[in-house]
Amino acid sequence: MISLEHRILSEYRIKIAKIETLATSILTTQKPKSEQVKGASEFMDILIDETDRFYEAHGEVLSNNGKRPHNRSKLKVTKKWSENMESFYERNPRRRPRK
Repeated sequence: MISLEHRILSEYRIKIAKIETLATSILTTQKPKSEQVKGASEFMDILIDETDRFYEAHGEVLSNNGKRPHNRSKLKVTKKWSENMESFYERNPRRRPRK
C-alpha cells in the first residue's frame, strides 16, 4: 500500500515535471509571439498557482523530505519549511542539491 507521504511526494514531482515540460516547449518554440505560446504561458501560470496551493497544503510533508517550492513559484519560503529542509539535509547530506 502506498503511504500518504509517498503519494504527496509523487504528485508534487508530477506537477513540477508538467511545469518544466511546458516551460521548455515555450522556450524552444519557433514562433515566440504566437497565440499558442500566449495560451501556453497562461496555462503555465495556472499550473504554478495550483502547485503553490498544493505546497501550501502539504508543505510540512514536502519540506520534511527536502522539497522546496519550485523556482517559478510565487511562494515565500517560511522559517519552518527552511528548518525542516535543513534538518533533512543534515540527516541525508548526499541528497543536498548542488549549487
